[in-house]
Amino acid sequence: MDAKTQSENRRTASPGRTAPANEHHDHQHPEPGIDLPFVGHVEYRSAGFLAGLGVAGAVGAIEWPVVAAVGIGYALARRG
Repeated sequence: MDAKTQSENRRTASPGRTAPANEHHDHQHPEPGIDLPFVGHVEYRSAGFLAGLGVAGAVGAIEWPVVAAVGIGYALARRG
């Protein structure tokens, strides 16, 4: 066995051994957030933005059609 082959063998995990903790795994974890009826899972970051948008509409800082358009646009952009 030459040095290159020996080096490559050290890099790969042998069958029966688990991969090191720093290697990438394929499954995804959902972002922390809340589950809302009719909407689904909403991340805390998005919920905060949408709540602030709603408060701005409620106090009259932004008109409701603008609030709705921004909220829908934001939700559609986050889906992709």
